[in-house]
Order: sequence, then structure tokens, then C-alpha cells
Amino acid sequence: MKETLSDKVYKAIKEDINNFKLSPDEFIVERVMAKRYGVSKAPVREALHRLCREGRLISYPRKGYLIVSLSEVEFYQTQQLRLINEGFAVRTLIKKADPEDIKILRNLAVKSDCASNSEFHCKMADLTGNNFLKEIVTHLLDISTRTLNLKNQSNGENLKTFHCEIVDAIESRDEEKALEYLKMDLELGNSNFSR
Repeated sequence: MKETLSDKVYKAIKEDINNFKLSPDEFIVERVMAKRYGVSKAPVREALHRLCREGRLISYPRKGYLIVSLSEVEFYQTQQLRLINEGFAVRTLIKKADPEDIKILRNLAVKSDCASNSEFHCKMADLTGNNFLKEIVTHLLDISTRTLNLKNQSNGENLKTFHCEIVDAIESRDEEKALEYLKMDLELGNSNFSR
């Protein structure tokens, strides 16, 4: 299916939200976004409504849209669900990962930026071959990416270390070690929650 202009604008706005290019304290206005992305207001409106349905924005009639921030409890809840689902991915990969899968994960693990963090975790779910798991993990990351990016800006090297250890453990078929490093990786996001 061909990507629509609305889809492109949706991705651009979501990326700008996640990378702090849009302030959570300022209203997002259709007219301004249309000018920013060089499109008419219609695809912007569709994209903003989609982000509202996903719970990423709140609409204020005649004012615009505000970015929704996760509370500490909500963020912790997403991390709990990620541990359950990504733990399943790790256990599956320990049983079925081939050398090519390990190579793919290792190439993602050595990167320490926030975008690569999401890519690494989504790829683990993807490599299981379970499309439902991939969708769940992607959704949980999508919900919490802005908060994770804020918290992990200074934790890049720790992310890299934990990701590399997870891959090493998957390769050596050490389930206990892989799950331990996955838990440490996710707990890194829980630490120092800024209110």
C-alpha cells in the first residue's frame, strides 16, 4: 500500500515530538504545521487526529493540540509490559536465532543513540517471526519513546553495553543472562524519572 501524504506528515510530526523539536508547552496549530512541512492543512489535520486517537496529543478546540506526557506510573507500566513481551522475544531467539539474526542484532546493539534503542528492541520482536509480538513491542515503544529519549540522552553507552550483552547471551543460548541484561536495560529507563 502506497504511503499517503497524511502518513508522511504523521511520521514527521511523531518524529519531531519524540526528538523534542516540538515543545510540550506550546499548542501545535494546523496552519503552522502545514507551513513547516510544506503541505496543505488537510493532511496535517488527518495526522493530528490520528495522533489524538493514539493518545499522543490532546485536542483543544480553536486553540490547537498539546503533547501528552506519560506520568511516572504510566511509564513504569509500559516498561513492565515491555519486559514481559521482550522477555518472550529473548526466550524465542535463544531457541531459534541463526548467525544472520545475531549479526543483525549485533549491528544494532553497537549503536548508542535513542533511535537505535527502539530499533534494537523492535528487531528482537521482529526476528521471532511473531507479527503480534512485533506489533505489541512497537506500540509500547511508540507510547514511551519521548520519555525514553529524554531519560536515555545521557545513558547511551549503558544502552550499548546492555544491548551487546543481550546479543552475546542470545548467541551463547544463555537465557538467564539475556533476561538479566534485558531487565537491566529496561530498568535504566525507570531510573531518575524527572517529574
